[in-house]
Amino acid sequence: MVLGLTGGGFTRREGLRRLKERLETVPGFSDVRYEPSRLRPRTVVADIDVEMFLGMSFPRPTASLDVLWRPREGTDVQRVHWSDDAVSLGWHKDDDHPDLGTTHFQVETEGEPVHEPGNIEAEAPLSFLEICLDRLPEKLRETGDR
Repeated sequence: MVLGLTGGGFTRREGLRRLKERLETVPGFSDVRYEPSRLRPRTVVADIDVEMFLGMSFPRPTASLDVLWRPREGTDVQRVHWSDDAVSLGWHKDDDHPDLGTTHFQVETEGEPVHEPGNIEAEAPLSFLEICLDRLPEKLRETGDR
């Protein structure tokens, strides 16, 4: 499937490649890889040195980030999701919570996840990722006492 995004079209594989290349440039991100494999990429995953990423001390030193982009007719499915020892949080553009808008933000610390509107209307996968990366430090600081 080829979709026209931001002036050009690219396949799912090309979109995931661009997402991977972008994550490889983020300070503190390492071992950026395709999962389940390079030959069958479904998501891009990165290991994170949290203090290097945030530029400050943080109680949880390591984490991972999972990025999904699945083009489809209408609105693409997208996800940027952070996981560490105490918190799982991220922005999801899917049909799971239509009452919260096109995109929702969810955070889970102990027990059930909490969902709120995500307020991201970007369709291009790199634009979606950039918005999430910009918002991520603030959301993490809100969980710093866990």
